[in-house]
Amino acid sequence: MAGAAEGDQDQLKQAAKHLTDVVVYGEKGKTDTATKLDLTVFETPQTVTAISRVQMDDFALDKVNDVLDYTPGVTVEEVETDRTYYTARGFDIVNFQYDGVGVPFTYGINLGQQDTAIYEKVEVVKGAAGLITGLANPSATINFVRKRPTDNLQMDARVSANEWQGYRLDGDVSGRLIGSVRGRLVVATEDSESYLDRHEIHSDVLYGVIEADLTEKTLLTVGHSYDSNQSDGVLWGALPLLYVDGTPTDYAVSTSNAPDWTFADTVQNQSFVELKQALGERWMLTAIYTRTHTDYSSELFYTYGDLQLDETGLTGSASGYTSDEDQSVYDIFISGDFGFAGRNHQLVVGYNLAEISNIEASFYDSVNGSPALGADWADGTTPRPHLVEHDSVNDSSDLTQTQKSLYVATRLNLSDRLSALVGARRAEVKQRGFSYGGRADTDAAKTVPYYGATFRITETLMAYGSYSEVFTQQTFVNDQFQPLGATAGDSAELGLKLGFNDQRGVLTLSTFKSTHSNLGEFVGRDETTGTAFYEAREFKSKGYELELSGEFLDGLNISAGITKLDLQDNDGAEVRPYVPDTLVKMSASYRIPSLPTLRVGGVIKWQDDITTADGRARQDDYALLDLALHYGVTSSLSLALNMENVTDEKYYNSLYWDQAFYGAPRNLQASLRWTY
Repeated sequence: MAGAAEGDQDQLKQAAKHLTDVVVYGEKGKTDTATKLDLTVFETPQTVTAISRVQMDDFALDKVNDVLDYTPGVTVEEVETDRTYYTARGFDIVNFQYDGVGVPFTYGINLGQQDTAIYEKVEVVKGAAGLITGLANPSATINFVRKRPTDNLQMDARVSANEWQGYRLDGDVSGRLIGSVRGRLVVATEDSESYLDRHEIHSDVLYGVIEADLTEKTLLTVGHSYDSNQSDGVLWGALPLLYVDGTPTDYAVSTSNAPDWTFADTVQNQSFVELKQALGERWMLTAIYTRTHTDYSSELFYTYGDLQLDETGLTGSASGYTSDEDQSVYDIFISGDFGFAGRNHQLVVGYNLAEISNIEASFYDSVNGSPALGADWADGTTPRPHLVEHDSVNDSSDLTQTQKSLYVATRLNLSDRLSALVGARRAEVKQRGFSYGGRADTDAAKTVPYYGATFRITETLMAYGSYSEVFTQQTFVNDQFQPLGATAGDSAELGLKLGFNDQRGVLTLSTFKSTHSNLGEFVGRDETTGTAFYEAREFKSKGYELELSGEFLDGLNISAGITKLDLQDNDGAEVRPYVPDTLVKMSASYRIPSLPTLRVGGVIKWQDDITTADGRARQDDYALLDLALHYGVTSSLSLALNMENVTDEKYYNSLYWDQAFYGAPRNLQASLRWTY
């Protein structure tokens, strides 16, 4: 019996060690998301939030929307079930990267529900990152860092189930294949119903990557990912918020206006080739090619009109929509350090070329038109229409865009404590084609400067400041279907960073200010095509952020942030009232010392009240609570329970548009994970 007890004790110690080794929130290491220089998060003169793989696993952040909804300072504007906007510091986030390379969303909106199984971490740089995006935006840049092969064999498998008859399977295997060649394979599949009536989701993910040391100084990486998201019973628009007399509606959380024949399918294939060549001891040449092809197809049903108190008065409009987008991005740069005046300094020089094509088509029911709906519009009984494509440029778009940019940045270490960062990026954008009846030809060019400085007050306290101009091409159209053209502006930030526990934890306090002119703001839709119209406006954003991330005590990991925002137009009037002025997100995970195999965690999200753009519909302030429990059965096997919206709060996902649907009620997910 004594021997058995000792064996159990050793097993518990191994499990506790395993948990201790992997539970790290935030990111202590290098990041080049903001500048492409060899800087740590602590040294970067902007607010940087890193969501680690551990955090994604702890709180079951299986989709991109989940990760960004968890991220401090970021709002997820889920306007429909399969179309989402993201905002930070008052503006839409349009810059998304993969391993530091990417181009902005063509339309500033994310289609489908992309999976996170293939990512090692997600970095969020607040403010403009003009050096590495070319088309800067004063909101944020999101960088998805892919998983890479490991030298040693490691395997991971997880099975999970939720209360909506949903299941998910994940698999991840990595290691040396032969000689100096390493590989990694990640797979995931998910099938689930939803809290929304008639809504079902199926997704499949496959990712493979191979690394090869061609020589001692040459590393070649080749990878491909396939991400398929199929959604049935999907929303186009959402629920009416007001009756005709101005009284707010109040439906069940599960209410949907989507018939079961509606669907939205998104398939993304992404391939990349990366070559790293060491040039001596101090310099590195990096060349990256990424090709992304995204197919989207849907059949949707939109409801609009003057809603009467007896639920009549609405009109239905069916439409099909397809999108075929192809992106090819080439990025080549030289980076390294050089000596001058007795000190080492960093330098990066690079060139980026992006070629983008997007073809869209809309389909309508020319036989039945837009029928009046009865009081049973939420039952989803509207029959499937006969959708046909009209041979007209008014119902389609065909755009090509070429982006060329040359960039240079340097970090000059002026003293042991003071460093200056200086850089610029020359970006040229050419767009050709038509969009829903109007020519969309437009050219833009601008040199975007970047200035930054850091001053190390003590070994653990850093003061910093940064400034970048803003330049973003946009494809929004006005009510004459004419493109709005490029935006312009600037973004500045001042702050302090305090490191804890050997910089395993970082506290960041920042204040920011930015302007954005000629920025498109949604004003309405064309009743025939459903095309969204935008009006060019000027905005001013200012505020402050407090963020805390990392391991601050042994076994205690924290990720928390408070954002306070003041957003106005050029006349001083408040704008974009659907973006909360105050946003709080706090999460923590704690390994109980007396029970080393048990880890408990929680997430609290709170935002103040918001309204629609016209101020008529309102969402009061609300808080959401999520809980997580992880138990290590052995060193290789663990159980997890994740409960979302513990208090069963009823709230709207977004008031970005003049329609909305409710967020998920209280729900539970259980999972079993095996690791080797």
